[in-house]
Amino acid sequence: MSESRIWSLAIALLLLVEIAIFGVLSPDFINPQNLLASTENFLPVGFMAFSMTLVIITGGIDLSVGSMMSLCGVVMGLLWQHGVNIWMAAGLVIILGAFLGLINGQVIVRTGIQPLIATLATLFIYGSLALVLVGQGEGSIYGFPQSYLQLGTGVVFKVVPIELLVYVLMALVYGFVLRFTSFGRQVYFVGNNESAALYSGLPVNRIKTLTYVLSGCMSGVAAVFMGSYFASVRGDMGSNYELIVITACLVGGVNVFGGSGTIIGAFLGTFLLGILQQGLNMVNVSSVEQSVVTGVMLIAAVGLQQLSGLFSRNRRKSKATSQVAVDTAPSARD
Repeated sequence: MSESRIWSLAIALLLLVEIAIFGVLSPDFINPQNLLASTENFLPVGFMAFSMTLVIITGGIDLSVGSMMSLCGVVMGLLWQHGVNIWMAAGLVIILGAFLGLINGQVIVRTGIQPLIATLATLFIYGSLALVLVGQGEGSIYGFPQSYLQLGTGVVFKVVPIELLVYVLMALVYGFVLRFTSFGRQVYFVGNNESAALYSGLPVNRIKTLTYVLSGCMSGVAAVFMGSYFASVRGDMGSNYELIVITACLVGGVNVFGGSGTIIGAFLGTFLLGILQQGLNMVNVSSVEQSVVTGVMLIAAVGLQQLSGLFSRNRRKSKATSQVAVDTAPSARD
């Protein structure tokens, strides 16, 4: 069994234990209807975690996802206020998100600036633009039509949130792309050895840029769902979301140095963090204390990844040494 599958199984088991513990603390917590409804609070993180997985696998990082979500949400609200149909506005800001991601990707591949620095800069730029556009004094844009609000709060089959259904479908699409398409294989190739990918003739810059375009696109999707769920948009609605998104990916087994990771891992990592947050809210743990728990989980996930990689390298080295010893040992006839 591969290391990624072992990691995913471990996260799945930890998720079940987490649900059981909070279920003991509050029996209502594990009520299927309540549990499914609670997912609407954290699924925007999951949407961005899918595209962030691809970015990190290529060896990059995108710190601007929260700011892109804020800017997309504000632009959607302003378009609607100026008479644009809300669904058309939603589609336009998803395209806007893709354009913002394109800017990130082009800055990184054309200037050679490290992704951490480039996206840290655009984090401030996009976030400031969102605050300027909405007006710091006004605070938020609200009053959206009920049909749009159903996107973030409505259910199908009387119990399954629409947002959760879209999230699962998106997970299947990203999982298929990453595992069964040439683009997915190229993403892994670039992350494992960018120099070898270049010498092999792969369009490395195009591949990396496309991952950032997808990251921006999913930030737009997250903005649409978050605006629908909260019935309003704010210039700071995506504040600090980049840290939660990255943590969800790393907890799900995506290697911080690139080259490995899965969509199912990001899926489970999102639910692990989301259910933990909902459970801690239930037992009245403050947001500051929750941030401490999230930080500990991030350190633990990265630390375990490094230990796992070290054990794997030592195991391969031991096997290679043993094979050399067998090949060089004198035969009985000698």
